[in-house]
Amino acid sequence: MNTLRYSLMAWFVAGVLTVSAQDNTGAAQFPDLTPDVRGVGMGNTGVASSANAFSVWRNAAKSVFSDKKAEIGYSFTPWMRELTKGNDLHSVGGYYNINDKQGITAGFRWFKHAEIDLLGDDATFTPKDWSVEIGYARKLVKGLSLGATARFVRSDLSGVEKDAVANAVAFDLGVYYRHTLAGSEKSVWALGLQAANFGTKIDYGYGKYDQPAKVSIGGMIDHVFSDKHRLQGTLDAGYRVLPNTCWEWAVGAEYAACDKVFVRGGYHWGEENNRMQRYGTVGCGVNLWHVRADFAYLLPETNSFLKNTWQVAVAFDLDWNLR
Repeated sequence: MNTLRYSLMAWFVAGVLTVSAQDNTGAAQFPDLTPDVRGVGMGNTGVASSANAFSVWRNAAKSVFSDKKAEIGYSFTPWMRELTKGNDLHSVGGYYNINDKQGITAGFRWFKHAEIDLLGDDATFTPKDWSVEIGYARKLVKGLSLGATARFVRSDLSGVEKDAVANAVAFDLGVYYRHTLAGSEKSVWALGLQAANFGTKIDYGYGKYDQPAKVSIGGMIDHVFSDKHRLQGTLDAGYRVLPNTCWEWAVGAEYAACDKVFVRGGYHWGEENNRMQRYGTVGCGVNLWHVRADFAYLLPETNSFLKNTWQVAVAFDLDWNLR
C-alpha cells in the first residue's frame, strides 16, 4: 500500500491528475477537463452559449433550444505536454431532441495516461480513467429549460496495487433561459446556471478524495447583423467548491461569417491560488454541409504547465438523416 501512496504522490506532482494546481487536490480530476473545443476558444466559456454536441458537459439544459434535431461529436485534447507526453483526453458527446420540449444528451470520456515509473521499482504502470454520462433536458415554459445529468466515473490504478480501483457517481443540474433581443427576431440573449459534478468521493482503499465540483453562471448575447455576419459574446463566472474553493471568471467572443467560418477569442481568470487557470484563448472553426471542425489554443502565463495546449473537435449534425 505504501507503493501506491508514493506512486500517487509522484503522479500528482507530475500534474497527470492535477488540473487546478491547488494543494490537497483530489484524484480522478479529468472530469474537470472540458471537451467543448468551441467554448475553450471563447475563453473556456459555455454555460449560456448556444448548444452543440458537447453541451452535456457545459449545460445540458440548453440542448433543447438547438435548431438541429441531433448532433454527435468527437474531441481530442493532448494534456500538459510541457510536463510529460502521452496524456490524452478522448471524448464523444451528443444530443437528440425527441420533440420541441424534451431531449436527451450523452457523453463518454477516456483519459489515456502516459506510463508512470514506480518509485524504487524497475517497472511502469498506466492508469486508466473514464467516465460516461447521460442527461435529460426539458422546456418548462417558453424560453426556460431544465437539464439533469448523471455520471459514472472509474479510475483504475491496479497496476500499482491489485485492488486500487475506484468508482464514483456524480450529478449535474442546469437551468437555461433564452429570449429574443428587442427589435431583432434572429438575435437572442441567454442566461445559464450549472451545478456540476457533485457526487461521491473517489476511494482507492487507503483514503477518500473529492471529485472536482463547481457552480457556474453565464450570460450570452448572439447578435445577427445580417445573413452573412453574426457575433456572439459570452461571460461566465464560477465558484469551485471541491476539492478546494476558489473563484474564476471568463469572457469570450465568436464571429461567424456566412455561418461557415468562425473566429474566436477569450480570456479565463483564476484566483491567486488557482493561477494555472489564468490564460487567454484563440480558436477557429469551419462548418461545411453537416460537418463542423473546431480548433482551440491556450495562451497561458509564463512557465505555466498549460503551455502548448491545444484541442481539436469534429461534429456532425444528423438533420439530413432524421428530418
